[in-house]
Amino acid sequence: MNTTTTPRAIPLPAPTRQLAVRLLGLTAISAFALSMMACATRSPAPTQEIALSRAAIETAVRAGAAELAPSELNIARQKQAMADTALSQEQFDRARLLANEVQVDALLAESKARSNRANKAADELREGGRVLRQEINRAAPQ
Repeated sequence: MNTTTTPRAIPLPAPTRQLAVRLLGLTAISAFALSMMACATRSPAPTQEIALSRAAIETAVRAGAAELAPSELNIARQKQAMADTALSQEQFDRARLLANEVQVDALLAESKARSNRANKAADELREGGRVLRQEINRAAPQ
């Protein structure tokens, strides 16, 4: 004869049931506390870095980067737009990283513009010296 018996749940004694309920409650409280701590440790918005990156672009523009280093300035402006987007989407770590890159790119554009301007001034001085030497040589008795 094939007799099948269905297993029956054995009720837990009262102290064990209370312990299980307590453990379940502690687990829920721990999970809630951990999730609240994760929210609390979120990095703050990089408003200072964004402001510094905008100022760096403006400094580069005033140094003549728009004319003398346009590709470097455009890269800085594109990264600034990406940093602004990341900030609006609350991707603060990405926004901070991009803002720092903008500062470096803008400084490069500014330095390149100043270097190009100095090279042009040096070329003009050399040309002026060459012309002056020609005039001296022409005016000197032979």
